[in-house]
Amino acid sequence: MSKKWYELKLYPNFKDGEEEILNLLYRVDEFAVFILRKANTTRILVRADDINAMHFAGIANAKLDRLEWNPSLRYNFSRYYRMRTHYALPIVQEIRPSILYNMLEELDSNDNGMECILACYAIYRDESYSISRWIMSKEGHEHAIVKALKSMFTPSRVKSIEKAKRLSPLTESLIEKARWKMRLKHFHTVIALGADNTRVLDMLEGALPYGLVAYRSEEHSYESDLSSIVERSSMLKKCILSDIELASMIALPKDASILRLVTADTRTFTTGLVVDADML
Repeated sequence: MSKKWYELKLYPNFKDGEEEILNLLYRVDEFAVFILRKANTTRILVRADDINAMHFAGIANAKLDRLEWNPSLRYNFSRYYRMRTHYALPIVQEIRPSILYNMLEELDSNDNGMECILACYAIYRDESYSISRWIMSKEGHEHAIVKALKSMFTPSRVKSIEKAKRLSPLTESLIEKARWKMRLKHFHTVIALGADNTRVLDMLEGALPYGLVAYRSEEHSYESDLSSIVERSSMLKKCILSDIELASMIALPKDASILRLVTADTRTFTTGLVVDADML
């Protein structure tokens, strides 16, 4: 099914961005979100097929408008991210209010007119089986046939020693975290940042969890067109994230009324600009 471009506009009374995005992730299975800062204003663009777009349209106190053009999101510098540790281990275990939107406001006050973006493409893939295999490897579980063969040729004294083995507290803690992630919904996710200078990129990284690390940086190349992240997703490294991990990165703002954000019909008290298609 073909994917279309939309703009998600929040009403000034929009609240609880973390809860709204988590509820959304329960329902969607593929989408791309672009949190864009340009001309002193933040915009939230969405690319999705008709079915997934319906779920975005169901966000409370928000409006989803279909774009009549395909935006070009080109930046001089871009960075793509991978997980710092094995994907079975969560990088966060709770959703906190996103600092990205406040950071964009602060960046503008220090660097008037700067342009930057957080781009995210996610597709649902159940990884509970592969995470369970990682847990088994840490617990020392083996295939039943291998275990039976070993028992035939292993002296009983060695068997009793192996039985007495215990996992370290650190390993037990990691296994518990993996079990927690295994029970959640999983997404194969591409995360990227784009900006016109590396100083802004460095600052934007502060809005990402520590569990992510840049694996690729591009300067003045076709990779900088982040609007094509969906088409190029098969060539890019993906993070395997739970819905809670993903929501912690793309959570909607806690309070839309205090941001210079493109809103639905009614402007926020700080927004004095009318934004049109020519600004993208």
